[in-house]
Amino acid sequence: MKRRTLLQLLGSLAAALPRPSRLFAQASPLGPSDEARIRAMAEVVLPDEIGAAGRDAAVKSFLGWVGDYRPDAETDHGYGFPRLRRTGPSPAANYAAQLNGLDDDARKRGRSFVDLPLGDRQAVVEAAIAAAKIERLPARPDGGHIATDLMASYFRSIEANDLCYRSRIGRDTCRGLEGSTTKPAPLTTGGR
Repeated sequence: MKRRTLLQLLGSLAAALPRPSRLFAQASPLGPSDEARIRAMAEVVLPDEIGAAGRDAAVKSFLGWVGDYRPDAETDHGYGFPRLRRTGPSPAANYAAQLNGLDDDARKRGRSFVDLPLGDRQAVVEAAIAAAKIERLPARPDGGHIATDLMASYFRSIEANDLCYRSRIGRDTCRGLEGSTTKPAPLTTGGR
């Protein structure tokens, strides 16, 4: 066997092997007890109009986003920016501590955050957002506080946009030109 053939064979074998970064899934920073607290928080920060099913879908979407987040991933460049940008560290790094902080404040009222009545949970979340000095929702979850990140995740969604206009607009979905001149269909109650 010639040296060149051997090197080509070794090179193609190395290229075919999976890379170590693909072998291991990203560990979720949130566990099952955290999910229950996020669902309890969703009852406070998301609109009542979307109902339990809408809140569950919003929480599931948020948790999916958290689980799929990849730090230092290439993102598309914005309009007028000639270079690619990269994502920062995961905003979820402090979520567990923030949820524990909500629980600590709730325990001062005699119960866990999940077990507090809705009005008390609202007061705990409002105090946490004020303590984090967050004055407006971020464009996308940024780690400032899990409550505002959940809100940003929902309120920037297609479903929230459709609910706002009470029509099936489907912002950011790929639609063809056919039917583009017709008015979007109205929503049935409770969202899409």
